Amino acid sequence: MPYKEPQRKREWERLHRSERLARRRELRQSEAAREEAQPGAGRLQIGASSLLLPLAAGGALAAYNPKLAIGAGGLTLAAAALYKKDWSWWIVGVLIFVIGLFFQWNHKAEKE
Repeated sequence: MPYKEPQRKREWERLHRSERLARRRELRQSEAAREEAQPGAGRLQIGASSLLLPLAAGGALAAYNPKLAIGAGGLTLAAAALYKKDWSWWIVGVLIFVIGLFFQWNHKAEKE
């Protein structure tokens, strides 16, 4: 294999330079053509309003059964950590967890 020795590697790269440049040019052109055909397909816009639906659902779940809300918040946090999700998953998970804890604490205070 020519990559074991630096001199042979440089020689191989010198001999195949035109092929590598042609391949890179071809890949850039195909990528540009794909993005031109589908301009908005690769990008997903996430705004603050996209956080409202999961938070509303978590609040309703907490009002119905606080233990389920605590579990759902914990599972959301676990999924965010496991799949390396962005900050919005972490915020939703923490807020659902905290809302569930609040309703659980409030529910226990009403029983006493």
